[in-house]
Amino acid sequence: MRIRCAFPLLAILLLISGLGLAQSSKPLTNDDVVQMVKGGFDESTTVAAIQAAADTNFDASVQALLALKGAGVSEKVISTMLAATKKKSDNAKGAALAPTAAAPAAAANPGVPEDVGVYVKLKGSLGEVYAEIVDWKSGGVGKSLLTGGFTKGHINAVVKGPKSKLQIGEPMEFVIKCMEGVTPSEYMLLKLDEKGDRREFRAVTGGVYHSSGGADKNAIKFDFQKIAPRTFKVVLTDMKKGEYGFLPPGSGAVGAMGGGASGATVQGGSMQSGKLYTFGVTE
Repeated sequence: MRIRCAFPLLAILLLISGLGLAQSSKPLTNDDVVQMVKGGFDESTTVAAIQAAADTNFDASVQALLALKGAGVSEKVISTMLAATKKKSDNAKGAALAPTAAAPAAAANPGVPEDVGVYVKLKGSLGEVYAEIVDWKSGGVGKSLLTGGFTKGHINAVVKGPKSKLQIGEPMEFVIKCMEGVTPSEYMLLKLDEKGDRREFRAVTGGVYHSSGGADKNAIKFDFQKIAPRTFKVVLTDMKKGEYGFLPPGSGAVGAMGGGASGATVQGGSMQSGKLYTFGVTE
């Protein structure tokens, strides 16, 4: 006798519970549909069961469709099966495209900062190094600079406060993100003289750094390694306890000695205020 359900929803629930077709790991197949039709379920119930299935794995080939027709499956049921197959295919294509859309976020490298500056690696994460204001004050060189003479005198750079907010121990790993066209060789790593309520370093002697004038006592040569475009890693070891800072190019120094591979001397700049990325080395 042909089974008819007064309530289609109840019929669907009984079908799902009895056959384990929906919300299970087993997808609905052509054979399952044929079994429903031969089991006496009417067309509307079979269609509803297909639409409610959590997953389907229908064979939509010509031979399979002919076999369904020969087994008594109506064209409406077959059309519902084809619609479910198309929906599954579209979902699969959308899932394949999803990683491509999310590629920029996935490609982000936490070890490569986006903004120009100096960063320090602490407990595996990068943090910004605090930039402090540098004030330049002439010490016997001001008049010589104004008159074009670079034979005597020096400029002292002053940073207010006795210590940097960043105090770290060895080994120390920094990351420098440079501006376009700039390399870390144009930065200076400086050992600061501690003067109670301030820190100082001698910026210029005779217009440029040179050993006879004693100015290079503040400059420390450092090596760097490129890890990304305009991004360089600096590892510091054997550093004495004290206060230090990275002086970026264009920060007001009249003369500068870069570190890294080149150690080149750079002249130019002014006596205006600049900034210094400071840190302290602990025992």
